[in-house]
Amino acid sequence: MKRVLSNISIRSTGLAVALLGSLAWCGCSSMGSAALDPQKVAAFSPVAEMATSRDAAHLAGDYIAAHPGTQVALGTGDSMMPRYRNNTVIVVERRPMSELKPGMTIVFQSREGWPVAHVLVARAADGWITQGLNNPQPDGRPVTEANYVGVLVKAYELSNDPMLALSRDLSSADAGAYASEDAPPAYATVAKAP
Repeated sequence: MKRVLSNISIRSTGLAVALLGSLAWCGCSSMGSAALDPQKVAAFSPVAEMATSRDAAHLAGDYIAAHPGTQVALGTGDSMMPRYRNNTVIVVERRPMSELKPGMTIVFQSREGWPVAHVLVARAADGWITQGLNNPQPDGRPVTEANYVGVLVKAYELSNDPMLALSRDLSSADAGAYASEDAPPAYATVAKAP
């Protein structure tokens, strides 16, 4: 399994949520064929909201502050295209495996220990079969209680449009805060609510 690393640092007065570590969107395949149902994915995997990096930090930070046990991470890679683009900020919430449904995007640990976000395709005798939306085959390892992390509940696609970023920054109450690509990267793995 390939892992793509990306780090981002976000500075803000009052809230310094560094988007932290990265999540691989890509995965290996060897479990045979499976059919991803686009309607189920649309029903159970949230659409990514367009946001500046600063807005994404605030929105994700507010959500994890209000929902103990949730985590924020930065997804990288292209296996979840077109639903989630490279460098999408995601919020993950631990839910019981009994609540999982095909079409949900979940996060799990790969054999190598990397966090991966892919879609649940079907329940199997030994766990859940997952697959990246842009991958031709399902992942090679089922998701079980041992490697399951949580369900993707929020997603924020970082805007590369400078006009959108500027308009959001100027309209916010805290116009002095900004995101900087020149700032040193954060090296934590995941931000968790207390």
